[in-house]
Amino acid sequence: MDRYATADVTIGGADVRRGDLVVVSLAGANRDPEVFQDPDRFDLRRDNSRLQLAFAHGPHFCLGAHLARLETRVCLLALLDRLPGLRLDPSSSTAAGGLVFRKPPALRVRWDVPAQR
Repeated sequence: MDRYATADVTIGGADVRRGDLVVVSLAGANRDPEVFQDPDRFDLRRDNSRLQLAFAHGPHFCLGAHLARLETRVCLLALLDRLPGLRLDPSSSTAAGGLVFRKPPALRVRWDVPAQR
């Protein structure tokens, strides 16, 4: 994402002047080792998970963030309620990749069907 600096600043030893073009990599979001321990590991239960930037921040915060979170919660709860025994396939990698949006190429699951009575 391209942005222009609104003030002179030094970031990581590099001087950025007001008006300079700054290219921001979304792939680096949420992966700062100074903020997140083991930043390449997907962990929903991080103590500081509220610091993630999945829906941006400040004036660019996604207006649909609350709806997206609610829809995800409702969908996952319904899915897990209707398919007890559904779990991630431990033999399949969930390693994230991508330059713009980091995501696994697939999310493979296993379903242990409960015994019928």
